Parts: sequence; C-alpha cells; structure tokens
Amino acid sequence: MQIYGWWNWSRARAAAGEVTVGLLTNRARLTWTIGCLAAAALWGYAMHRFTDASFPWADATLAAMSVAAQILQSRRVVESWWLWIAVDIGSVGLYAAKGLWLTMLLYAIFLALAIWGLFDWQRVARRTAPA
Repeated sequence: MQIYGWWNWSRARAAAGEVTVGLLTNRARLTWTIGCLAAAALWGYAMHRFTDASFPWADATLAAMSVAAQILQSRRVVESWWLWIAVDIGSVGLYAAKGLWLTMLLYAIFLALAIWGLFDWQRVARRTAPA
C-alpha cells in the first residue's frame, strides 16, 4: 500500500502541481463502512476462535479500520483522517485497558497528529473544490 500511495501521490503532484485531496461520495462512505464492519467481523471471529488475544474484537476492529484508513490515505481522501482519529481513540482506550501506558501515550500523540491532518486536508479540499 505504501508503494501504491507513493506512486499515486507522485502522479497527482505531477498532474496538478500539488498533491490534491478529495472527499468520498455518500455511497462510497457507505460502501467503506460496510467493508470495515465486514472485515472487522471476520477478523474478530478468526482472532477470537484461533488466538488467545485479550481483546480480539477490539483488535480486529482497529486493525480493519487501520487498513481502510491507509488505503484511503493512499488515495488522498479526507475521510481517511476520520478513520485514523477513530482508530487512535480506540487504541488509547484499548492500551489503557491493557495497562500499556507508553503505547497509550503514543496513540494519544497519533490522535493529535490525525486531528491536525484532518484540519489541514479539509482546508486543502475546500481550496481545491470545484466552484
């Protein structure tokens, strides 16, 4: 996904002179939501059934959302930041429940960065949106 993202961002920069970002349609948002829920359910079931993970459903949900967020970020979609914010909030809670305080702090920092990224990309999306 990282290679695809690099290629996609480079191509967008070459075409527009800057990296542009966009928004999903309502239909695409619904599709991504259903996909995340299905992936989380399947992944969660597998983790619950085949591992001794302490929080298999939460781990699977956060992992599925992280994959979706990375794909959307590679495609330069503003909604990727909403997913990262949700992942980071969930991760702060999960790592606090596990008593992993330094990891929790790391995800709190990621949360602040994701909020910053959201504001920045929303500003760019407004500036480059067709009139």
